[in-house]
Amino acid sequence: MPPSSSRASARVKTLRKSQSRLSEHDYANAEKVMIERADSMSSRANAGESFTDDELDDVINSLHNITPHHTSIDWDALRRLLRDIAHLSHKEWHVTDRNAEKMAKILTPDGLTSEASQIFERILHEGNWDGALAYANIRNADLKRTPWAVLVTGVNGIRKTTAMYQPWFSKALREALVPPSGTEVDFDVDSLPTGENSFFRQLDHMITTLCNEDFSLLYALTGAQLSSNERNPEPPQELIQNYSKLKASIFSRYRTLSEMLGVLLLKEAQTVNINVMCETSGRDVAMFHYIDHFFGQKRYNKVAINFRINDLRRAMQSVDERMVKEIKNGKDALTGDVVDVIYANEGGPYGSEVLAKVQEDSDRVWNAIVSNENGVGKDWYKATFEIEAYTNTPWTIRAVKADGSYGTRFEFEDARNVC
Repeated sequence: MPPSSSRASARVKTLRKSQSRLSEHDYANAEKVMIERADSMSSRANAGESFTDDELDDVINSLHNITPHHTSIDWDALRRLLRDIAHLSHKEWHVTDRNAEKMAKILTPDGLTSEASQIFERILHEGNWDGALAYANIRNADLKRTPWAVLVTGVNGIRKTTAMYQPWFSKALREALVPPSGTEVDFDVDSLPTGENSFFRQLDHMITTLCNEDFSLLYALTGAQLSSNERNPEPPQELIQNYSKLKASIFSRYRTLSEMLGVLLLKEAQTVNINVMCETSGRDVAMFHYIDHFFGQKRYNKVAINFRINDLRRAMQSVDERMVKEIKNGKDALTGDVVDVIYANEGGPYGSEVLAKVQEDSDRVWNAIVSNENGVGKDWYKATFEIEAYTNTPWTIRAVKADGSYGTRFEFEDARNVC
């Protein structure tokens, strides 16, 4: 998605202008550099090693690239904190929670000021923070209405996020909603969460924002290997795979850092009682524990929404097309501002070759959630949707009701366009 045109005029000069540190030798050997960088970064992530000086430089420089020049932040303190905590497992949510508070005291001590809003522009703007806040202000006039914490699950490339913003989504959700045992569904359509009335906290937006230096390198190394032959402009499969591998390494290495930012934003959201959405492929129960930890004792309804698809091949095709688009947009973004780099990313790191395994794991976890195994999701509302994907006709979606029957069939319209 292109950078926000409505926000462009409000951006002020930042502390730093992004500059490539790749040498001519790096460009000439881009494939080797790309593979070695992916392997070394992945190795450090898997070993749980503290961030190197170069990695700390990349994070601090990434923030300098987007921080208004007059902003007062103790960068030395932030660097020391990240050296101590950014490599720890994000799945220890009580630890991540505590460390997010430490980061917030340095990075956003006064909350979401205008400076913070510029730093986290894509996260907040595409995540619909202002829309969620406006809805909450209206909803709060009715004290009977409770905000929602939503976990969206399902394999990549099946239009999960697109569905949340469709005009029919609240009607479809009302048909799909299954309450916790011992309760009933007692919500009118207008009170249900959608993309239009919620803040959607998306991991890929947070990582590309905090790690724009790494994404600039990713795009530069990939661009150096793209053919200039107009008759064959598509990246070869091997390059796509190497791209996906390095991107996955970035996601893995900086996952905890991004999750700390996510916690920071969720806590800001809770202060103003707005609906919150998070997304996961659902390969394990970690994100269910995440919602339970941060919303378990809060005045929030919790709902897990699972999307499945009738033909995984369509998802694989969608992911491949999205990856190719991202590679091309990333190369073009390097000729612009760092904001273009941040907005060039189209999604998560998974390539089509791993989707079958992701689907298998996601189905296994969802079945366990629905059957209340180990008590996970016991007090949650749940909803299941089946997406019907086709090659030459519009995709459709139906609610899967509690008795296994299908609800109304809705047709996907054009994806949301954020200006």
